[in-house]
Amino acid sequence: MTRSDPNELVGVAHANDRVEAEMIQGLLEGAGIPSALKHVGIDGPQLGFGLLNPGGGSRRVLVRADQVEEARALLAETLVEGEGEGPTEIEEAASSEEVGGRKPRDYNVIGAYGRAWTLSVSLMLLAFAVFLLLRQV
Repeated sequence: MTRSDPNELVGVAHANDRVEAEMIQGLLEGAGIPSALKHVGIDGPQLGFGLLNPGGGSRRVLVRADQVEEARALLAETLVEGEGEGPTEIEEAASSEEVGGRKPRDYNVIGAYGRAWTLSVSLMLLAFAVFLLLRQV
């Protein structure tokens, strides 16, 4: 068995949006456990469409490896009955570094607007060309 670095970050919770993640983070920080948030998957702002997902997408709450048991015990005490206890197997596989394949592209705002502008201009040029062809007939 290999020893892990105590400063390594380990996921202890999965939140469906930014607000839920920050509530979990506040609970942990109130108990003296520092934490960090990590985006899981793609969301609206990453695609350049900020209104697509105002919550900013799902997030994973990470703590240091030497505080995992304490954090999980605290979260287990406060877990509301009926809520999910963690991510599904698919979400776990998607967030794991062991999964092969291509990662989703991270389109920034300029890239999204650039693609939309290029598509619009191309469609207008195509419509103008059809107009000119039909006008000559």
